[in-house]
Amino acid sequence: MDKVNHLLERDKVLKAIEKSLQCPICLGTLTSPLVMCCNNHCVCSSCGKDLTKCPTCRMEMANNVKYPILLDNILYEIPRKCELSEYCKEVMTGPELKEHKTICPYRSISCEIVSCSWKGEFKTLLEHVKINHKDFLLENGKNMATFTDFSIDKPYYSVKIIIFEDSLFWMYTKNDLTKGKYKVIFNYIPLDKREFESQIEFVTKDVRFLKKKKVLRQDLDIEETFSKCDILSLPSEELLPFIDDKKQLMYEINIFEIIQKIELNTIIETKLPENKNEFSPLYTFKRTDAQPLCQFCLKNTFISPIKMCANYHSFCDNCKVIKCPICNNSAVVSLFKIEHKCRLSDECKVYHDDKDALVKHEKICKYRSVPCLATGCSKLIQISDLPHHTRNCHKMFR
Repeated sequence: MDKVNHLLERDKVLKAIEKSLQCPICLGTLTSPLVMCCNNHCVCSSCGKDLTKCPTCRMEMANNVKYPILLDNILYEIPRKCELSEYCKEVMTGPELKEHKTICPYRSISCEIVSCSWKGEFKTLLEHVKINHKDFLLENGKNMATFTDFSIDKPYYSVKIIIFEDSLFWMYTKNDLTKGKYKVIFNYIPLDKREFESQIEFVTKDVRFLKKKKVLRQDLDIEETFSKCDILSLPSEELLPFIDDKKQLMYEINIFEIIQKIELNTIIETKLPENKNEFSPLYTFKRTDAQPLCQFCLKNTFISPIKMCANYHSFCDNCKVIKCPICNNSAVVSLFKIEHKCRLSDECKVYHDDKDALVKHEKICKYRSVPCLATGCSKLIQISDLPHHTRNCHKMFR
């Protein structure tokens, strides 16, 4: 029974920790980097971007606050749900979620076809193209690309979309007169981590040649990519044999999946999660609790106040550390303290890492407000404005 009570108590504590890491604005788990107020309440950086007052205590938000890298590490490892769509049910840790967002089927995507401003979910892109840009679509089995009204002496730009084995690819072509080059970019619109190779092949009765290049991935600056050398390109004049009397440039397109080599002598061990709640924040805290958190003594979880080096590595208060053993920083390791700004006025630039010292300063701050002592006047006046107030409102005291 004692063991059961212990586990219940532990879960209660961990849930309290989980709650303390909740952003008071978006109500989700805090996302680093954090924004803090003078009383150390935290909000996500995106939520606190335009905040001037803390939503918890109504105090001013602090500037340039340093906090331990340990807190960032904990937040980074907490599993989170993909927020791109309510329909996406993926829950992953920080690094995995960042990669997932680039291939999420619910992510927002723009149509790249020239003069089209459509934007929508990835899963609706193909339907949009089939309805509105059928002439720019190359489906399986149709690998002959045709470019109408083409001349090597005129600038040319075209975008097509290709379907290959249920995968989508943008194909950008440009006749660059300034370089005298015809350039082609194949860009994978990813739904997975696969890699592909592209091939264009020119064929006539007398000439046949092909060029190959690895397919790029989405999120490219196309104009910048066109200016680079590592793309499919050839001198524009070499296209002359492949332009017919109707000014049509035609060539074959093929895309191949790159199959990774498998080492036969490598044993891959797969371990299934024993706990179905392994991706919950609560499980993460349990996993963290099972490991020694102090990176120096490897004995204790952290005891406040935390010591921190100039690079934000953290240590127990019990550790007698002078130089950080992790980064070997020459700076003396100091106690983790947050500098608090004087709260009396935005004009006051005084900061203290000791709250008692800050209280003493605020008692003598030149921007503090004091009550007007004139009979019948109950106004609070900033000291610097007191002479002006007296001259204008209480002429008998002049």
